[in-house]
Amino acid sequence: MKKKLVALILAGLMVLSLAACGGKSGDSAPSTNGGSDGQSSSSNSSGNSSGDSSGSSSADSSWNVTRPEGLPADYPSKEITYIYPFGTGSMQDVYIRVLAEKIKEKEGWSKSIVVKSPEGASGDIGWSSFIKSKNDGYTIGFAPTAQIITALTLGRDYLPENMEYIFNMMTDPGSVGVKSDSPYNTLEELLTAAKEKPGTISIGVTSVNGSEGLCVIQLERASGAEFNVVPFNSEAEILTAVAGGHCDAYCLNVGDCTTFMEEGSVKMLAVGTEERSEFYPDVPTYKESGYDVIQANSRAISAPAGTDPAIIQYLSDCFVAAANDPDVLAQVKDLNVPFDTMDHVTCTETFQGYYDGYKALWDADPWA
Repeated sequence: MKKKLVALILAGLMVLSLAACGGKSGDSAPSTNGGSDGQSSSSNSSGNSSGDSSGSSSADSSWNVTRPEGLPADYPSKEITYIYPFGTGSMQDVYIRVLAEKIKEKEGWSKSIVVKSPEGASGDIGWSSFIKSKNDGYTIGFAPTAQIITALTLGRDYLPENMEYIFNMMTDPGSVGVKSDSPYNTLEELLTAAKEKPGTISIGVTSVNGSEGLCVIQLERASGAEFNVVPFNSEAEILTAVAGGHCDAYCLNVGDCTTFMEEGSVKMLAVGTEERSEFYPDVPTYKESGYDVIQANSRAISAPAGTDPAIIQYLSDCFVAAANDPDVLAQVKDLNVPFDTMDHVTCTETFQGYYDGYKALWDADPWA
């Protein structure tokens, strides 16, 4: 049921996007949803609509976005490209599209936020392209905590010091699971099998060098297990493979799995946060299962370093307002989005903390 809902939301947004962009292939205009941890940061100047807008901004008093001092009068005067380096259909992919469409509507933009998905190499291709983009406010990108891990592992430049964080969408617990009729019913059983038959138990991840790959490494070290780690281009591909019996297990985030969980095609063995997931309170944590491993993924939006602070402030305010918009919340209420809305100030501080922790772990015991 939820898989159909995601498909319907995506289809509707694609139609809106193609209409707005004159039918360009690969473009899509999203809209936004509200968060539970929302620190709304209101800008400090008057005037809500862009100089290039096709209509005036909404007079809705609940939409508290203003255009900060120094913001170019015609911003945005062209499409804003959002680089999402994974396959379509994930929770965060749907969410950004919903947020972007709401911003366009409320701000009266004539231009869209267009999603581009340069897939491959566990996100490295897209992120490497993103970090080389012009810092003119017309390129933003998906910036999860996993991006930091990949950058440290591969020695890449897409680190917090080279980015401006705009907004955090959600913070999703990690999880490990298997096919619903799998013989493994606990995380301990799965890890024991991977220890007794090293290299024969396959586990799917979207990034070998990201948070999922690092989690698998930590679980292997904690248990003596050895998995056959298989990278896929998207969460949906992994879960389809697991549900079809082509891959033994998955290591993903809780939010990625809700559709397949509700269909009954996979079962979750454990989650990676300190506390159990509010959506699956009967599923134990990794720590409760006997393994001192933490896995959680915050999912932010960023721009290249040096982007005009007024643009960062404006986009941050737009995304936070959209995330708290009742219409957005209604659109995604059945997707079990683990909202964790942060404005650019809080998001920047949070991701610097992630970097400091991962860097310390890397310096003490490199995982590559």
